[in-house]
Amino acid sequence: MNRSRIISIELALIVMLAMIGLTANAHAQVCPGKEGCLLPHESPGCDDLACCETVCLADPFCCKTWDTNCVSIAHATCAGLCGATASGSCFEANDSPSCEDATCCDAVCSIDPFCCDTSWDGNCAFFAGAICESAGAECGDPDSGPCDEANGSASCEDEECCNAVCEIDPTCCDQVWDLVCAAVAANICGGPCTLSPESGDQAEIESCQSETNDPCNGGTAETISDGRRFTGTFRNAGDKDVFSIDLAAFDLDGDGQVRVRISMGASSASLDLRPAGCDESSLLSLDSAGCQATSGVLCVPAVQSELILAPIGASSGCADPVYAATIEVIDYCGDACENPIDCLTPHQTPGCNDPECCSLVCQADPLCCDWTWDSFCTVSASEICGGPAPINDLCSDALPIGLGSTPFRQLLATREGPESECNEEEFRGGDVWFVHRVACDGQFFIGTCSLADFNTSIDVFRGGCDALEPVTCNDDNLFCGTQTSIVTIEDGVCGEQLWIRVSGIDGGTGSGDISIECFGSSCPCIADLNGDGRVDGADFGLLLSAFGPCSRDCAADLDDSGNVDGADIGLMLALWGDC
Repeated sequence: MNRSRIISIELALIVMLAMIGLTANAHAQVCPGKEGCLLPHESPGCDDLACCETVCLADPFCCKTWDTNCVSIAHATCAGLCGATASGSCFEANDSPSCEDATCCDAVCSIDPFCCDTSWDGNCAFFAGAICESAGAECGDPDSGPCDEANGSASCEDEECCNAVCEIDPTCCDQVWDLVCAAVAANICGGPCTLSPESGDQAEIESCQSETNDPCNGGTAETISDGRRFTGTFRNAGDKDVFSIDLAAFDLDGDGQVRVRISMGASSASLDLRPAGCDESSLLSLDSAGCQATSGVLCVPAVQSELILAPIGASSGCADPVYAATIEVIDYCGDACENPIDCLTPHQTPGCNDPECCSLVCQADPLCCDWTWDSFCTVSASEICGGPAPINDLCSDALPIGLGSTPFRQLLATREGPESECNEEEFRGGDVWFVHRVACDGQFFIGTCSLADFNTSIDVFRGGCDALEPVTCNDDNLFCGTQTSIVTIEDGVCGEQLWIRVSGIDGGTGSGDISIECFGSSCPCIADLNGDGRVDGADFGLLLSAFGPCSRDCAADLDDSGNVDGADIGLMLALWGDC
């Protein structure tokens, strides 16, 4: 290749790079614009920076006038923009933030900003199914979409399958054909279903050749327990299986009522809950076909009760289980939004103590008021209602903890302290602080391992809040669930104070427990001021008598601060009990 040819190529590259630079500069001058990306307008660009730059790169004319062609490109390429076709169905989880229906997208993201800020996950799709209107269509309408997918309409294209699904779940034709409807269709429209056995199932005792567990037909009901799945078969179309549970045993508050949740899946069967006795009427009834899960929640009398299962139509024989059911019981039948427990604390009863916040959360997720106020409800409460930061949000307010497990809340925590050696700083979210006086001479563990409901990271420091020195840290431990963490201190020094920071990672926020377990020998008990082998009221009295400024040898100054104060009380309480 001659020199003139090389010069020509170099010149062409320089010109091309200059043009790219000019194009980029031109985009920067108009992006973001003032008007929406999904509506044509005469002004250049649109109000979403990323979408504006993407479209202008595909069609530079859009940086002069945003016409219908620019809108079409935006729909096709701007995944993550509310209302853009590229963002995907609102009724299915997708990899981008947002979804293709702008009205639905805005409504869901006002409840859960995560759906537009990070990813349109399964929770977002659930919210969409609950609050968004779908396109109306008759069963069998070819434009409604396939039956085995969440199609966003209120029906599906197979008329027979559509009608069958909507008999089981009317919301599929009244509201939206979502993932639940698609799952039902996959089960009942594609042939017979099979129930998979699970470890721990209680199988029906009654054999296929007999009918022995129906008390109204001379038999004896089989006893079942709270929370354990039980399975069975039907010998013929007239067979009934009856199971007994004493709900009175769960009525701890003595109000004569308990709340039950019954779940069932069956090839084709019905379930009725009633007080024991053949003349009693049903309190709760469920039907299931195609192995589709169905459930019901109700407050019922706390008495000996029975669950009666019967086939719908002809029996399929006794070869394999044809139904599986579970009953769960909690002792709370009051108004959910008068529950005295805090809205930011997960608990096993429905509702919480802020009526306004409780109502808003339960509009988005009815289970929070129907069943239990779990970690999903607390996260929703923090996002919708806000609230105070945790009491140990700052290092200076670190919570004294001893050996064993201590509950904590990280929801609404701010971020404080030095960078971590175990994760990149931009991924670290809010954190809470603990202080631990080492009570183990040798190896001990500190962790949230499978004890927290969010992605945690643990950092351990020495030196005090004004001069924190890293000791060790851990982000995700492969042996722990839910991306939780655990650190090992190999050479604990008796009496040394360690500061522990638990952070949320990659947007993680929630609640949990932190546990400290000793695997070395126990240290002398520093809080046992009277030397009787136990930290108790006598030691507390000695500490109170020494309250205030303290000499160097003051035994009650547990944290060696020069004062006997509230911090020493916290440490004593953390070490309470036998040494």
